[in-house]
Amino acid sequence: MPGRLPQTRPAVLALILGAATTVALAWLAMFLPPGNAWDGPRLADDLGLWRQGDTKIWSISRGRSAWHTTVAYWHMQSSGRSLWIPAADYEARAFDYRRLPRRFRPGSLADLNVWAWYHATGWPFPALACSVHWKTQIANADIIYTVRGGLQLPRDSEFNPRALPLSPVWWGFALDTAIFGVAWLGLLTAGAAARRRRRTRRARCPHCGYSTAGLPAGAACPECGHT
Repeated sequence: MPGRLPQTRPAVLALILGAATTVALAWLAMFLPPGNAWDGPRLADDLGLWRQGDTKIWSISRGRSAWHTTVAYWHMQSSGRSLWIPAADYEARAFDYRRLPRRFRPGSLADLNVWAWYHATGWPFPALACSVHWKTQIANADIIYTVRGGLQLPRDSEFNPRALPLSPVWWGFALDTAIFGVAWLGLLTAGAAARRRRRTRRARCPHCGYSTAGLPAGAACPECGHT
């Protein structure tokens, strides 16, 4: 078993680097393209409406890019008073938010206030998620936000909230880590092979780099014992 440990080190290191790459890309996706971090990609996909009891109607929309998917919930209101629409119009656009994956929906619409954005980021698969919630508006440019499932950062120059997602989307996190881990393993293996060839050309032990000048071919390295 001790002799196998050095052989497993590149694989373990590649797995760690694969996980780090997965997290880095998922965080980077919150800031690409510039200025879209909090609304996410442009909310071009109108999913529809869903009624919360007899008091509120929520408009649900989605934005998607190669890096980032956002589902946004907006309480249809004006000046603090809920808007209402004819029953026939509502039925034509009704969309049950509970059909969405868990990472894109609240446990209950009662958990929301006016706006909420549910983010899933990562490439090539979603790996991390978080949600940003509008809690209270004190003034036009003074809105209190909270972040769930992520790390809230200081606001940007336009007072928009910033956050890093921390909640794993386990299947996507595992697949991304495996993909990047294989890529890193290839790079580490190629680098190690190039280093061994370079040492051999310079009459050094390919294992530890100790000088083997003057030793017969096939002799063990006097430093590490590698043959």
